[in-house]
Amino acid sequence: MMIVRDPSRVMVGTSGEYGKSCKGKKVSEIAESYGAIAATNAGGFRDAGGVGTGGEPDGLVISEGRLKWGSLGTTYGIIGIDNNNVLVVGDMTAQAALDRGVRDAVSFGPVLVVNGEAVEVNGSGSGLNPRTAIGQRADGAILLLVTDGRGASGHLGATASDLISVMQEYGAVNAANL
Repeated sequence: MMIVRDPSRVMVGTSGEYGKSCKGKKVSEIAESYGAIAATNAGGFRDAGGVGTGGEPDGLVISEGRLKWGSLGTTYGIIGIDNNNVLVVGDMTAQAALDRGVRDAVSFGPVLVVNGEAVEVNGSGSGLNPRTAIGQRADGAILLLVTDGRGASGHLGATASDLISVMQEYGAVNAANL
């Protein structure tokens, strides 16, 4: 768990140009290009052959107030931070997100906590997997959680319910799986 006390320091970094012919970058490469001191993965991407180099996001990407991927009129499950440094989670069009002042966002989920209450997660969000999640406490601090799984470590991962428990333990008002 990383706690970022200044939410203005949290943003969505991108790997550059997107599209089927583009190659994605590793999280460490993206972090270095932004001069970040820490970084996690966020949002899904299409990865032909499963080799970790996919350069086409699966959903919306907003970075530094600009729509980098997605369609203005399409509704997405949004996980983002607005110009007031508030974590925004929920379904909306890209245009509605921009109109609301969302400065950085990705599409993914499920949403885990809304207004301090656990969200019931069914189906695809409940299995054991390596996971990344984001939350925000009432004092504005951003919570970034990364869990291991399916690797050489022998850990199986976490369920969405596990993420909810940890996020609530750390005081998340809103939280979502990335």
